[in-house]
Amino acid sequence: MKATAVAHPMQALVKYHGLKDWKLRLPYHDSISVNLDSLATTTTVEFGDFAEDSISIDGVDRKGDVLTRALSIIDIIRQRAKLSDRVRVTSRNNLPLGEVKGLGYSSSGGAALAAAAFKAAGLEKDIGWDLKLISTIARHLAGSACRSVTGEYSRWYAGHGNDSSFSQRFAGPRDLDMGMVIVPLGADFSTEQAHREAEKSAFFVSRIDVARKRVDEMEKAIKSGLLERVAELAELDSLELHAITMTGPGRLVLLRPESLVVIDFVRKLRSERHLPVFFSMQTGPSVFINTYPEYVEEVLSGIKSLNLNAIKSNIGEGVRIVG
Repeated sequence: MKATAVAHPMQALVKYHGLKDWKLRLPYHDSISVNLDSLATTTTVEFGDFAEDSISIDGVDRKGDVLTRALSIIDIIRQRAKLSDRVRVTSRNNLPLGEVKGLGYSSSGGAALAAAAFKAAGLEKDIGWDLKLISTIARHLAGSACRSVTGEYSRWYAGHGNDSSFSQRFAGPRDLDMGMVIVPLGADFSTEQAHREAEKSAFFVSRIDVARKRVDEMEKAIKSGLLERVAELAELDSLELHAITMTGPGRLVLLRPESLVVIDFVRKLRSERHLPVFFSMQTGPSVFINTYPEYVEEVLSGIKSLNLNAIKSNIGEGVRIVG
Protein backbone atom coordinates (compact mmCIF):
# COMPACT_ATOMS: atom_id res chain seq x y z
CA MET A 1 0.00 0.00 0.00
CA LYS A 2 2.45 2.57 -1.29
CA ALA A 3 2.33 5.25 -3.98
CA THR A 4 4.30 8.29 -5.12
CA ALA A 5 2.80 11.43 -6.66
CA VAL A 6 4.24 14.59 -8.19
CA ALA A 7 2.42 17.92 -8.06
CA HIS A 8 3.37 21.44 -9.10
CA PRO A 9 2.86 24.58 -7.01
CA MET A 10 0.80 27.33 -8.54
CA GLN A 11 0.72 31.04 -9.09
CA ALA A 12 -2.62 32.43 -7.99
CA LEU A 13 -3.93 34.87 -10.61
CA VAL A 14 -7.09 35.80 -8.70
CA LYS A 15 -6.16 35.17 -5.09
CA TYR A 16 -8.26 34.38 -2.06
CA HIS A 17 -7.78 35.82 1.41
CA GLY A 18 -9.52 34.68 4.55
CA LEU A 19 -11.81 31.69 5.03
CA LYS A 20 -15.52 31.70 5.78
CA ASP A 21 -15.15 28.19 7.25
CA TRP A 22 -11.75 27.47 8.79
CA LYS A 23 -12.47 23.82 9.57
CA LEU A 24 -13.42 22.96 5.97
CA ARG A 25 -11.16 25.68 4.54
CA LEU A 26 -13.90 27.27 2.45
CA PRO A 27 -13.03 30.67 0.94
CA TYR A 28 -15.33 33.65 0.54
CA HIS A 29 -15.10 33.62 -3.26
CA ASP A 30 -13.79 31.61 -6.22
CA SER A 31 -10.15 31.94 -7.29
CA ILE A 32 -8.00 31.10 -10.33
CA SER A 33 -4.39 29.89 -10.65
CA VAL A 34 -1.86 28.49 -13.08
CA ASN A 35 0.57 25.68 -12.22
CA LEU A 36 4.37 26.03 -12.58
CA ASP A 37 6.15 23.18 -14.36
CA SER A 38 9.65 24.13 -13.15
CA LEU A 39 8.82 23.57 -9.47
CA ALA A 40 7.46 20.37 -7.94
CA THR A 41 6.75 18.38 -4.80
CA THR A 42 7.27 14.61 -4.89
CA THR A 43 5.51 12.72 -2.11
CA THR A 44 5.47 9.03 -1.21
CA VAL A 45 2.73 7.67 1.05
CA GLU A 46 2.91 4.21 2.57
CA PHE A 47 0.32 2.61 4.85
CA GLY A 48 1.51 -0.20 7.10
CA ASP A 49 2.19 -1.59 10.56
CA PHE A 50 4.31 1.34 11.72
CA ALA A 51 4.76 2.43 15.34
CA GLU A 52 3.29 5.87 14.63
CA ASP A 53 2.25 8.25 11.87
CA SER A 54 5.22 10.19 10.52
CA ILE A 55 6.10 12.74 7.89
CA SER A 56 9.50 13.78 6.56
CA ILE A 57 9.90 16.90 4.38
CA ASP A 58 13.18 17.49 2.57
CA GLY A 59 14.90 14.99 4.87
CA VAL A 60 13.63 16.50 8.14
CA ASP A 61 11.12 14.68 10.37
CA ARG A 62 8.25 17.02 11.15
CA LYS A 63 5.93 17.10 14.15
CA GLY A 64 3.39 19.54 15.53
CA ASP A 65 1.28 21.61 13.15
CA VAL A 66 2.92 20.19 10.01
CA LEU A 67 2.06 16.63 10.99
CA THR A 68 -1.42 17.65 12.12
CA ARG A 69 -2.18 19.32 8.79
CA ALA A 70 -0.88 16.32 6.86
CA LEU A 71 -3.06 14.00 8.91
CA SER A 72 -6.10 16.12 8.06
CA ILE A 73 -5.76 14.57 4.59
CA ILE A 74 -4.62 11.13 5.70
CA ASP A 75 -7.51 10.72 8.13
CA ILE A 76 -10.05 11.47 5.39
CA ILE A 77 -8.39 8.86 3.19
CA ARG A 78 -8.27 6.30 6.00
CA GLN A 79 -11.93 6.84 6.77
CA ARG A 80 -12.99 6.45 3.12
CA ALA A 81 -10.82 3.36 2.64
CA LYS A 82 -11.72 1.91 6.06
CA LEU A 83 -8.05 1.68 7.00
CA SER A 84 -6.57 1.62 10.50
CA ASP A 85 -2.92 1.37 9.37
CA ARG A 86 -0.37 3.99 10.33
CA VAL A 87 1.17 6.11 7.60
CA ARG A 88 4.70 7.04 6.58
CA VAL A 89 4.98 10.14 4.39
CA THR A 90 8.17 11.27 2.64
CA SER A 91 8.07 14.52 0.69
CA ARG A 92 10.67 16.51 -1.23
CA ASN A 93 10.61 19.87 -3.01
CA ASN A 94 12.93 20.77 -5.87
CA LEU A 95 13.71 24.34 -4.84
CA PRO A 96 17.36 24.49 -3.71
CA LEU A 97 17.25 28.14 -2.68
CA GLY A 98 16.46 27.98 1.03
CA GLU A 99 13.29 28.97 2.84
CA VAL A 100 10.96 31.10 0.71
CA LYS A 101 7.45 32.46 1.10
CA GLY A 102 4.74 32.99 -1.47
CA LEU A 103 5.58 30.19 -3.93
CA GLY A 104 2.67 27.97 -2.99
CA TYR A 105 4.53 24.86 -1.85
CA SER A 106 1.71 24.08 0.55
CA SER A 107 -0.45 23.80 -2.57
CA SER A 108 1.77 21.23 -4.30
CA GLY A 109 2.42 19.50 -0.97
CA GLY A 110 -1.28 19.08 -0.30
CA ALA A 111 -1.97 17.96 -3.86
CA ALA A 112 0.81 15.36 -3.95
CA LEU A 113 -0.10 14.06 -0.49
CA ALA A 114 -3.80 13.68 -1.33
CA ALA A 115 -3.13 11.96 -4.65
CA ALA A 116 -0.48 9.57 -3.30
CA ALA A 117 -2.62 8.66 -0.30
CA PHE A 118 -5.68 8.16 -2.53
CA LYS A 119 -3.70 5.75 -4.71
CA ALA A 120 -1.90 3.97 -1.84
CA ALA A 121 -5.17 3.34 0.03
CA GLY A 122 -6.67 1.64 -3.02
CA LEU A 123 -9.46 4.18 -3.50
CA GLU A 124 -8.82 4.41 -7.23
CA LYS A 125 -10.00 0.79 -7.62
CA ASP A 126 -13.28 1.56 -5.87
CA ILE A 127 -13.98 5.13 -7.02
CA GLY A 128 -11.80 5.70 -10.07
CA TRP A 129 -9.21 8.45 -10.52
CA ASP A 130 -11.49 11.30 -9.43
CA LEU A 131 -9.60 14.62 -9.54
CA LYS A 132 -12.65 16.54 -8.31
CA LEU A 133 -12.77 14.39 -5.17
CA ILE A 134 -8.99 14.48 -4.72
CA SER A 135 -9.11 18.29 -4.94
CA THR A 136 -11.71 18.46 -2.15
CA ILE A 137 -9.48 16.24 0.01
CA ALA A 138 -6.31 18.27 -0.73
CA ARG A 139 -8.17 21.45 0.26
CA HIS A 140 -8.13 20.36 3.91
CA LEU A 141 -4.35 20.88 4.11
CA ALA A 142 -4.22 24.14 2.17
CA GLY A 143 -7.03 25.81 0.29
CA SER A 144 -4.96 26.39 -2.83
CA ALA A 145 -3.88 22.74 -2.90
CA CYS A 146 -7.13 21.85 -4.65
CA ARG A 147 -6.09 23.99 -7.67
CA SER A 148 -2.67 22.37 -7.74
CA VAL A 149 -4.42 18.99 -8.11
CA THR A 150 -6.15 19.90 -11.37
CA GLY A 151 -3.31 21.98 -12.81
CA GLU A 152 -2.77 24.24 -15.81
CA TYR A 153 -5.40 27.01 -15.51
CA SER A 154 -7.81 25.98 -12.76
CA ARG A 155 -10.71 27.57 -10.91
CA TRP A 156 -11.45 26.78 -7.27
CA TYR A 157 -15.17 27.02 -6.63
CA ALA A 158 -15.75 28.37 -3.12
CA GLY A 159 -18.94 26.36 -2.65
CA HIS A 160 -21.16 26.19 0.39
CA GLY A 161 -19.97 22.92 1.92
CA ASN A 162 -17.30 20.24 1.64
CA ASP A 163 -18.52 18.58 -1.57
CA SER A 164 -19.22 21.81 -3.44
CA SER A 165 -15.79 23.38 -2.82
CA PHE A 166 -13.51 21.88 -5.46
CA SER A 167 -11.19 22.76 -8.33
CA GLN A 168 -11.66 22.28 -12.06
CA ARG A 169 -9.23 22.83 -14.92
CA PHE A 170 -10.76 25.07 -17.58
CA ALA A 171 -7.85 25.95 -19.91
CA GLY A 172 -4.27 25.05 -20.81
CA PRO A 173 -1.28 26.35 -22.78
CA ARG A 174 -3.12 25.87 -26.08
CA ASP A 175 -5.59 28.49 -24.91
CA LEU A 176 -2.97 30.83 -23.43
CA ASP A 177 0.75 30.09 -23.42
CA MET A 178 2.32 32.26 -20.73
CA GLY A 179 5.97 32.45 -19.71
CA MET A 180 6.84 33.14 -16.09
CA VAL A 181 9.93 34.25 -14.15
CA ILE A 182 9.83 33.66 -10.40
CA VAL A 183 11.88 35.62 -7.85
CA PRO A 184 11.79 33.59 -4.59
CA LEU A 185 12.19 35.53 -1.34
CA GLY A 186 12.06 34.45 2.30
CA ALA A 187 9.81 35.60 5.15
CA ASP A 188 9.09 34.69 8.76
CA PHE A 189 5.30 34.82 9.06
CA SER A 190 2.56 32.24 8.55
CA THR A 191 -0.01 32.28 5.77
CA GLU A 192 -2.67 31.57 8.39
CA GLN A 193 -1.70 34.78 10.17
CA ALA A 194 -2.04 36.78 6.94
CA HIS A 195 -5.48 35.32 6.22
CA ARG A 196 -6.76 36.26 9.66
CA GLU A 197 -5.31 39.77 9.38
CA ALA A 198 -7.02 40.32 6.03
CA GLU A 199 -10.45 39.42 7.41
CA LYS A 200 -10.18 42.29 9.89
CA SER A 201 -9.34 44.97 7.33
CA ALA A 202 -11.92 47.70 6.86
CA PHE A 203 -11.68 47.04 3.12
CA PHE A 204 -12.22 43.27 3.25
CA VAL A 205 -15.90 43.27 2.24
CA SER A 206 -15.12 45.47 -0.78
CA ARG A 207 -12.29 43.12 -1.72
CA ILE A 208 -14.69 40.15 -1.77
CA ASP A 209 -17.10 41.97 -4.07
CA VAL A 210 -14.33 42.93 -6.50
CA ALA A 211 -12.77 39.45 -6.53
CA ARG A 212 -16.12 37.78 -7.27
CA LYS A 213 -16.44 39.89 -10.40
CA ARG A 214 -12.78 39.64 -11.40
CA VAL A 215 -12.68 35.85 -11.34
CA ASP A 216 -15.21 35.66 -14.21
CA GLU A 217 -13.33 38.29 -16.20
CA MET A 218 -10.06 36.42 -15.62
CA GLU A 219 -11.47 33.10 -16.81
CA LYS A 220 -12.91 34.72 -19.93
CA ALA A 221 -9.58 36.44 -20.72
CA ILE A 222 -7.64 33.18 -20.33
CA LYS A 223 -10.01 31.26 -22.60
CA SER A 224 -9.74 34.08 -25.15
CA GLY A 225 -5.92 34.01 -25.07
CA LEU A 226 -5.62 37.63 -23.92
CA LEU A 227 -2.30 37.40 -22.09
CA GLU A 228 -1.84 41.09 -21.38
CA ARG A 229 -5.33 41.40 -19.90
CA VAL A 230 -4.76 38.30 -17.77
CA ALA A 231 -1.43 39.68 -16.50
CA GLU A 232 -2.91 43.14 -15.84
CA LEU A 233 -5.70 41.62 -13.76
CA ALA A 234 -3.24 39.47 -11.80
CA GLU A 235 -1.07 42.51 -11.09
CA LEU A 236 -4.02 44.55 -9.81
CA ASP A 237 -5.27 41.62 -7.76
CA SER A 238 -1.84 41.29 -6.12
CA LEU A 239 -1.78 44.93 -5.06
CA GLU A 240 -5.26 44.59 -3.55
CA LEU A 241 -4.25 41.43 -1.71
CA HIS A 242 -1.30 43.12 -0.04
CA ALA A 243 -3.28 46.30 0.67
CA ILE A 244 -5.88 44.26 2.55
CA THR A 245 -3.19 42.53 4.63
CA MET A 246 -1.44 45.80 5.44
CA THR A 247 -4.68 47.36 6.69
CA GLY A 248 -5.50 44.64 9.23
CA PRO A 249 -5.00 45.33 12.95
CA GLY A 250 -1.41 44.06 12.89
CA ARG A 251 -0.42 46.21 9.87
CA LEU A 252 1.28 43.14 8.39
CA VAL A 253 3.65 44.18 5.59
CA LEU A 254 4.58 41.09 3.59
CA LEU A 255 6.86 42.80 1.07
CA ARG A 256 10.63 42.95 1.33
CA PRO A 257 12.87 45.64 -0.19
CA GLU A 258 13.81 43.14 -2.91
CA SER A 259 10.12 42.78 -3.80
CA LEU A 260 9.94 46.49 -4.54
CA VAL A 261 13.16 46.32 -6.58
CA VAL A 262 11.57 43.67 -8.80
CA ILE A 263 8.31 45.62 -9.13
CA ASP A 264 10.27 48.75 -10.14
CA PHE A 265 12.27 46.69 -12.66
CA VAL A 266 9.07 45.35 -14.24
CA ARG A 267 7.50 48.79 -14.45
CA LYS A 268 10.58 50.20 -16.15
CA LEU A 269 10.54 47.40 -18.73
CA ARG A 270 6.95 48.40 -19.49
CA SER A 271 7.35 52.17 -19.50
CA GLU A 272 10.83 52.57 -20.99
CA ARG A 273 11.15 49.53 -23.26
CA HIS A 274 7.45 48.91 -23.89
CA LEU A 275 7.72 45.22 -23.09
CA PRO A 276 4.52 43.36 -22.10
CA VAL A 277 5.68 42.25 -18.64
CA PHE A 278 3.66 42.32 -15.41
CA PHE A 279 4.27 41.40 -11.78
CA SER A 280 2.18 39.23 -9.48
CA MET A 281 2.45 38.20 -5.82
CA GLN A 282 0.74 35.80 -3.47
CA THR A 283 0.73 35.89 0.34
CA GLY A 284 4.43 36.61 0.64
CA PRO A 285 7.30 38.69 -0.73
CA SER A 286 8.15 36.41 -3.69
CA VAL A 287 7.37 37.95 -7.07
CA PHE A 288 6.14 36.35 -10.29
CA ILE A 289 6.74 38.07 -13.61
CA ASN A 290 4.24 37.15 -16.34
CA THR A 291 4.88 37.71 -20.01
CA TYR A 292 4.92 36.09 -23.45
CA PRO A 293 7.29 33.09 -23.64
CA GLU A 294 9.60 34.88 -26.09
CA TYR A 295 10.48 37.54 -23.47
CA VAL A 296 11.31 35.15 -20.63
CA GLU A 297 15.07 34.94 -21.24
CA GLU A 298 15.40 38.72 -21.42
CA VAL A 299 13.49 39.15 -18.17
CA LEU A 300 15.48 36.38 -16.50
CA SER A 301 18.78 38.01 -17.49
CA GLY A 302 17.60 41.36 -16.15
CA ILE A 303 16.60 39.91 -12.78
CA LYS A 304 19.95 38.15 -12.42
CA SER A 305 21.72 41.44 -13.15
CA LEU A 306 20.03 42.72 -9.97
CA ASN A 307 21.85 39.94 -8.04
CA LEU A 308 18.59 38.15 -7.33
CA ASN A 309 17.78 34.47 -7.77
CA ALA A 310 15.28 33.73 -10.50
CA ILE A 311 13.53 30.68 -11.94
CA LYS A 312 11.82 30.49 -15.30
CA SER A 313 8.75 28.37 -15.77
CA ASN A 314 6.16 27.25 -18.25
CA ILE A 315 2.63 26.10 -17.44
CA GLY A 316 2.49 22.93 -15.33
CA GLU A 317 0.09 20.01 -15.49
CA GLY A 318 -2.01 18.58 -12.69
CA VAL A 319 -0.99 15.99 -10.10
CA ARG A 320 0.15 12.61 -11.40
CA ILE A 321 1.15 9.23 -9.97
CA VAL A 322 4.76 8.27 -10.76
CA GLY A 323 5.25 5.18 -8.61
